[in-house]
Amino acid sequence: MCSRGVFASVLSSLLALCIASTAFADDSAVVTYDGECVIRADIRSARDLRTLLAIAEEEFSHRIDLGEVDFRVKRARLAALTAAGIRFEMRVPDLAEVVRNERVRLATAAEGGIAGDASWFADFKTIAQINAKLDEWAIAHPSLVSSVTAGASLEGRVVRGIRISSTPVGANVPAVLFDAGQHAREWIGPMTAMFLANALIDGASSNARIARILSTCEIFILPSVNPDGYEHTWTTARLWRKNRRDNGNGTFGVDPNRNWGFQWGRGGASTDPASETYRGTAAFSEPETQSLRDFFYAHPNIVGHMDYHSYSQLVLWPWGYTTTAPLEAPAFDAIADRMRATILANGGQPYIAGQIATTLYIASGSIVDWVYGDRAITSLTIELRDTGTTGFVLPPEQIIPTGVENVPAALDLIEATAFGCVIGFPDALPTLLPYNETAEVRFSATPMPGVSAVLSKRAFARVGSGAYNEVAVVTAADVSTATLPTNDCGAIVEYYFECTTARGMVRAPAMPNTAYSASVTSSSLLFEDSFETSLGWTVGATGDTATGGVWTRVDPNATAAQPENDSSDAGAMCFITGQGAVGGALGSADVDGGATTLTSPLLNASDADAVLTYRRWYSNNTGSAPNADSMPISISNDGGASWVLLEDVTENANAWVERSVRVANFVTPSASVRVRCVARDLASGSVVEAGFDFVRVSVTGCPSNPSDINGDGSVDASDLAQLLGAWGLAGVTDIDGSGVTNAADLAMLLGNWS
Repeated sequence: MCSRGVFASVLSSLLALCIASTAFADDSAVVTYDGECVIRADIRSARDLRTLLAIAEEEFSHRIDLGEVDFRVKRARLAALTAAGIRFEMRVPDLAEVVRNERVRLATAAEGGIAGDASWFADFKTIAQINAKLDEWAIAHPSLVSSVTAGASLEGRVVRGIRISSTPVGANVPAVLFDAGQHAREWIGPMTAMFLANALIDGASSNARIARILSTCEIFILPSVNPDGYEHTWTTARLWRKNRRDNGNGTFGVDPNRNWGFQWGRGGASTDPASETYRGTAAFSEPETQSLRDFFYAHPNIVGHMDYHSYSQLVLWPWGYTTTAPLEAPAFDAIADRMRATILANGGQPYIAGQIATTLYIASGSIVDWVYGDRAITSLTIELRDTGTTGFVLPPEQIIPTGVENVPAALDLIEATAFGCVIGFPDALPTLLPYNETAEVRFSATPMPGVSAVLSKRAFARVGSGAYNEVAVVTAADVSTATLPTNDCGAIVEYYFECTTARGMVRAPAMPNTAYSASVTSSSLLFEDSFETSLGWTVGATGDTATGGVWTRVDPNATAAQPENDSSDAGAMCFITGQGAVGGALGSADVDGGATTLTSPLLNASDADAVLTYRRWYSNNTGSAPNADSMPISISNDGGASWVLLEDVTENANAWVERSVRVANFVTPSASVRVRCVARDLASGSVVEAGFDFVRVSVTGCPSNPSDINGDGSVDASDLAQLLGAWGLAGVTDIDGSGVTNAADLAMLLGNWS
C-alpha cells in the first residue's frame, strides 16, 4: 500500500494513459459492447490502478483515487483482475444487453409503439426531437420564448437553444446560461436542461417565484452543445464522450471540456488523441468550444452559468485546474451547499458539494474554470444521477425525478447570481421555540462573485396570522442572528429572511407569501449530551460482528459519506462509525462485516410528556450495493431488557437530521430509558457510514392559563359564566389566588379573552 501523497503523484502520471478503446477507426461501425461489463473495483495501491488501466476498456468514475472506481471491462479479462488480487463488484453484468434493450425501446417509441404517446419526458430524445421541441416552445409562447444559436459544430450542426424571459429581447437585465451535453454519452444532461426550460415556461404564469425571475432576468438554455457527439451516441457508439474531430492518426474526438482556454493544457487533460480527456491541439481548437465562448462574448450581461453532466450526484465549483481554492470560495461554497440542500429537500437524492479539483480530480481546460477565470462569472457544474448503479445508461424512469430535484436548485442559482447574494443556514431551522426566552436563528447572507457587498440582512416574523414585522438582527460578516418573538406560548411563529445587494433582493424561503414556521412552547430539560465529554455511552453488544467502522467518539474526518463536523457549532465531538485519515476516500473506515451498536446510559424520561430528541447521520447510497442496509434506532424503558423500534433509518441524507419523538408514543415513560443505534453492513460492497449526536430528553408544553377555568383551551363566555356564578367564592374561579373571586379576577379573565 502506498501513501496517499505518493499515490497522487503516481496517479498524475497514470492519467496520461487514459483508456479510449472507442476512439480508433473502424469508427463508423456500430459499437455493440459485446462481452463487456461494468465493475466497481477497490483500488488499494498504484499497482492496482496500473493493472486496471492496462486491463480495462475505459474508466467511468469521475474520481480515480484509493477506494472504489468504476471501469468498463471485457468479461474475459475479469479472471486477470482476480489473479492480480484486485477486489471488485459487478455493476452491469452485460453492457451489450443494456445498450441493446435501450435501442429497442427507443426504436419502438419512435415508431409510435408502447411509449409513443407518453409524456415528452418519458424517455430520452434525439437531437432532432430536442430541436423540434425548442421550435415548438418558441412558436407557442412568442412573448416569452425566442430561439437562439451558438454557432455550429464540426459537422455543421447548429448549436440550438432558447431565451426565456418576459422582458424584451435586448433588455438590459441579468442573464443566466444553462448548457448540457458537452460529453455526448451523458444523456440525462440535455433532458434536465429541457426539463428546466419546460418548468420555466409553464411557471411563467402560475408560479410567483418563476414569474419574478422571468420579469427581471433572461435565461438562456443550450441543451446540446456537442451535437455531433450526441448524434453519434444514438447512431453508432452509445458511450461516446468527445466531439467528432478526426485526429488524423486513426483516432477521433477532442474532449470539449478540456479544450477551454483558461489554464488549458495543465493537469488532468491528456495530450494523447486516443484519450477520453484529449485536450486538442490548442485552446479553443474546436468549433463547439469556440461557438459557446463567442456566445458568452455576445452576452456580457450573463452573471451565472450552469454546465450539466453525469454521473455521480455532485454540485461542483472552480477551480478544476488546481486544488487551491479561488478567492471567492466562500460564495461558491454557499451557493453549492444551498443547491445541494434544495435538491434533497425537494424529494431528491443526496448530492455532494465541493470544489472540482478536491471533490473529483484535477481537470484543466474546463468550461467552469474559463467562465469564472476569464469572464468573472459565477459558474458551476452538476453531475446528475445516478451514483453508478446504471451510470451513463440511465433508465428513463429517472428523467423526471432528476428534473424535479434540480429545477428548484437552478432557481436558487438564478436568484443568487441575478440578485447578488445567497442565504444559508449553518444550523437546522427550529420547529420549536422556547416560551418567553430568547430564540435566535442564525443565517448567512453571502455576496456572489462580482458583488462587492450585501447591503442589508433582514428578518421578518409574525405570530399567528397577523402582519409581518421586522425583527432584530445582529449582523456579522459571516453569520448573522435574528431574534424571533416567543411571548405567546402555543402560538405559531412564521418568519423569513432577506438579503439585498446592488443587483436586487433574495428571499428565503424564496417563494413569495411563504415562510418558515415554529411553535412556541415551554420546555424543561431532563437530560442533554453533546458528546463533548463522556457520559457513559456503551459501544458493542451481543451479536455485533463488525470488523471495521465500529462506533467511536471523535471529532470526525470527512469522506464523501461521513461528516466533517458534529451537528452544531457548539462543540466538535460526536459518535461516528470509524475514524478515517484526513482526506480519506469514500468508504474509508466505514462499517464492514456486520453490526456495531451504540447504547445510551440511563435517561430520566419519567414525565408523561417527555420528548426524546437526537441527531443522526446515515449514508448508504454509495458503494457497489447501495441502499442495501438500514440503521435501526430503538428505545427501552427497562434499562435495556427489552426494546421497541423508534425508526429504521434508510434515508440517505448525507447530512445531520434531527428527530424528536414523544417517549409515551413508544414505551411507558420511566427513569430507566435507554436509546440505542445499530449501524449495519449486511450487503457485500455497500458503504455504510453513520453518526449520532446531541441527545436530550425534555418536557414540552404550555403552562395552563388560569383564566381558562373550564380547561377547554380557550378563554371565552363559558369561563366568564363560571366566574360570575362563583362571585365572592374561592376555587378555580379565583384566578389571581387572592382567596376570593372578585373584580380583579374578572379583569384578568377579560385580559386573556381568546
